[in-house]
Amino acid sequence: MVWASIVLILASGFWMLFMTDMQLAPKGWHAMSGLGLLMCLIFAHIWFAPFRQLKAAVHASDWPTAGKALGQIHPLVLTNFTLGWLAVLAVVVWR
Repeated sequence: MVWASIVLILASGFWMLFMTDMQLAPKGWHAMSGLGLLMCLIFAHIWFAPFRQLKAAVHASDWPTAGKALGQIHPLVLTNFTLGWLAVLAVVVWR
């Protein structure tokens, strides 16, 4: 579901930018697009690196490795959470 959401959010956001003259679009839209792309890259990193390690460790009942993977995932999720709020703030501030 997250992957489908990423595709829909990016497609609709870039469609909105391209339907408007890119130079006339508010700065907040550009900031939100950039932050959204960064958030997608962070999610992809989480999915393909520490989350895979977590799944393998849980399957093998290797709890110390699973804990290490969770320790890597948590700050990245917090970073994405913060970036999401910064994107919302950018749109509100730079209309």
